[in-house]
Amino acid sequence: TREAVRPLGRARLHLGSVRVHTQVVAYQKKALGSRQVLDTVWLELPSVSYETAAVWMGIPERTAAAARIDPVDLPGTLHAAEHAGIALLPLRAVCDRWDLGGLSTAFHPETGGPTIFIHEAYPGGAGISEIAFDTAEDHWLATVEAIRACPCAHGCPSCVQSPKCGNFNEPLDKEGAVALLDTLLADLR
Repeated sequence: TREAVRPLGRARLHLGSVRVHTQVVAYQKKALGSRQVLDTVWLELPSVSYETAAVWMGIPERTAAAARIDPVDLPGTLHAAEHAGIALLPLRAVCDRWDLGGLSTAFHPETGGPTIFIHEAYPGGAGISEIAFDTAEDHWLATVEAIRACPCAHGCPSCVQSPKCGNFNEPLDKEGAVALLDTLLADLR
C-alpha cells in the first residue's frame, strides 16, 4: 500500500496501513418482518487482528464547530457519515460492502481528533483503499447527496444504517452527517 496524505475539502485524507482488531461480542434476535429486538445474546469469542490498507479522514474540530455539531452529537454524526461512506464506496471500487470495515471516533489518539476510517476487510488489502483515496472528492460528494436524498427522518438502511455495524447502529445522527459533510466539502462544490 502506498502512503499518502492530501487535503479533502476542509479535512486531511490519508492512505496507508492500519492494524484492525475485531471481535464478535453479541448478536441480536429480531422479530420476523420487523426491527424489534427480542433478545441480545452475549458471546465470549477470541479477537482477530490483521494489518490492512485504509483511508482515513482527519476532521478539524473547527470544521465540526462550523457545521454547528454539538460535541455530544459528534460520535453519531461521524458514525452516520462512516456508514454512508462505506455503503457508497463499492460504486467506485467495484467491491462489496462486506469487503470494507470502518471506525469513526470523536478523538483518535493517533490522529489527535475526530476521524473516520474506512479499511479493507482483507489482510494486506486488495487495492480498494487506493481507489477510495484517488476518487475521494466524487465519493464523499455522492455520499452526502445520498444521505440528503433519503426520505427517512432519522436514518435507515438506505442511508446511514449498516447491516454489519458492531455497535448495533448506535449512535447515528443523519442530520449531523449531512451538516458535517456539507461544511467539510463546501469548497469542492
